[in-house]
Amino acid sequence: MMSRKLSPLCRGSAAWLPIVMMVILPATRILAQTSSQLGEVTLFGEEEFTIQAATKTELPISKAPGSVTVISAQQIRESGSRTIPELLRTVGGVNVRWNPMVQSLDIRSFGQNPFTSRVLLLIDGVPYNSWNKGGFPQHPGFDFFMMQNIKRLEIVRGPGSSLYGENAYWGVVNIVTLSGEDLQGGKVEVSGGDLLDQSVSTVYGRSTDNGSFLVSGRVQRGQLPLGFWIEDNDSEIEGSDIFIKAKRGGFEASYYRHQDELDGFSNPLGFVPGSFRSADKIKQTVDILAFKTSHDLRQDLTFSSDISYAQREGSRCSSCHAAPQNEAFSETVDHGFQLIGDFRLGVKMIPSHDILVGIEARRVDAGEHEDQLLQPTTDVQPVLAYTKVAAYVQDQISLAQDRFRLTLGARLDGSNDLFDSALSPRIAAVYTPSDSVVLRGGWSTAFRFPNFNELYQDSWFLNADSGFFAFPLSVFRPNPDLQPEEIRTFDVGAEFRLSPQASLKIDLFQSEVKDFVVLSFISPPVGPTQILSENHPGDATIRGGELELRWQPSRKFSTLFNWSYQENEQDDTRVDSSGKLFEFVYSPENKLNMATYLGPFRGFRGTIEAEWRDEREGPSAWNFAAGNRSTAILDAYTLVNARLSWDAPVRIGSSDEGLRFSIYGKNLLDEDIEETFLPIDTELPGATYSGAIELRY
Repeated sequence: MMSRKLSPLCRGSAAWLPIVMMVILPATRILAQTSSQLGEVTLFGEEEFTIQAATKTELPISKAPGSVTVISAQQIRESGSRTIPELLRTVGGVNVRWNPMVQSLDIRSFGQNPFTSRVLLLIDGVPYNSWNKGGFPQHPGFDFFMMQNIKRLEIVRGPGSSLYGENAYWGVVNIVTLSGEDLQGGKVEVSGGDLLDQSVSTVYGRSTDNGSFLVSGRVQRGQLPLGFWIEDNDSEIEGSDIFIKAKRGGFEASYYRHQDELDGFSNPLGFVPGSFRSADKIKQTVDILAFKTSHDLRQDLTFSSDISYAQREGSRCSSCHAAPQNEAFSETVDHGFQLIGDFRLGVKMIPSHDILVGIEARRVDAGEHEDQLLQPTTDVQPVLAYTKVAAYVQDQISLAQDRFRLTLGARLDGSNDLFDSALSPRIAAVYTPSDSVVLRGGWSTAFRFPNFNELYQDSWFLNADSGFFAFPLSVFRPNPDLQPEEIRTFDVGAEFRLSPQASLKIDLFQSEVKDFVVLSFISPPVGPTQILSENHPGDATIRGGELELRWQPSRKFSTLFNWSYQENEQDDTRVDSSGKLFEFVYSPENKLNMATYLGPFRGFRGTIEAEWRDEREGPSAWNFAAGNRSTAILDAYTLVNARLSWDAPVRIGSSDEGLRFSIYGKNLLDEDIEETFLPIDTELPGATYSGAIELRY
């Protein structure tokens, strides 16, 4: 077994908490006002949100031990967003960008990796990240789940390994799905518009004796919204989704299948002869099956469990990067599976203590794409399957009639055939000094295991194909000696209910990262450039915060505004193998969001969502492609999306809503937006429009 020890994850940052609280507490006596409800103002007059992802237990958002945002089903319905990544653009501290094949997501961070490998994605609390790339399984693709099935989105900013282990590095996104009892009916939607957009979706759910069921599906086609796909290759993507969920007693089962097929590309590269060519078709099928149980063994003892199985069959990374290298790279293959069992006991035997004890077992298999990975040698035997067991404990301590809540937790991920054990502790406190003020502070840690691609990828990265012969311009170089990444974060926050209609939320954080995995571009004297995933020898610090104001003066007008600020710095002068200091790429210093929701007025409703993002640094490896720019700096931009809907006076059955007509506009300022810096056309298209007809019954 290769040894990869984690250094201790304890530092003195937690000692700042009493000092910061001493500064904030006097301010609360001035700002606090009497109110019947704690926490942030909801945008549509809903009850206070609950959240599961922060503690694996359901609790009000005002008691959540950390910086969290909840997007409700009503906000999703009234939004101008058509996908989950578009929704997440409106959240403070969250950066979403289009890279060539998918939208990637970072939270309080910088986008070194083209995949979302450092944010944990959950569906109903069950992990969903790819075991090969670490990011979301649907790559390429528009989205990673159907919005019509979402009850709420939970976004937790900051490390979450004390409960979830790997991937919960920058934060956690939990998709809480609707159940049959939430619907008691169905919906059909037909939409179409620019970029060959065509979609038909449906969902139906009902409660039954001692249970419920939900069935949902979608078929769609369109184009990935980048010049590379639209103008250079005229490629189309077609896909389908199926989601089924059933509940009975304390048992719940769900099944999700996603399929898509994308036309390949043959893109002329102006600086080399020939073309950079992929496979003719890029395909994938992802299946996820989950079983959940929850039972009260007695009044003060609860047992719950999640068992999930996920598998993917489809194209490999080399289908896009290295199709001319090997004919087999154009074929679909089995990408293996991930089997996870999470078993928990909730113990409330001690007064004022809510204890959670859990064991998680995980089996991971990389599948049958070894031909693009490092082959066994005398010195290195790649590990393409392993089993790992983890144990965690959490205690939520309620004091002063629940005015003060302390959360203590830790998780130990046991050693496996790839890595040694990793310990992830956390401490957090929530204090409610009055009925309109909530204060938070905490210290948390996380780690991330390098994935199979980072450890073993051994194929071409860029190729030139003349039609008669092909050769690599750059190649992936495997690095089986990668160490796990570490992060330590200290954060504080406060929420103020300024009035029954307005709330203000402030969050500040400082994160320290160690052994961060970066891509190094190394140019040898002869031969193609070598691209190596390696642990950067330097340490880095990230500081910043988010401020959000919510205001709902009436039921027909709601608005939110948030501002995110972030600064990054390397703590020393060490460089990687390519001679570079840390590059904090795709990380805007400032980001502003505004969203306004209007209506109904005679059945009409409208939404405007605007995002302004500061200029960002791109990878210097692509500076040669910067054109008349000297460095890889991406310009600031403003993205404005809007929706206008009309609810026709038509009702079917007992539904409160019937027929809705909607028009959506994206990038209404018609800006030339470039979110990823590469030597291909990565500009988003100008203004685009689509329409939808929705029938509820």
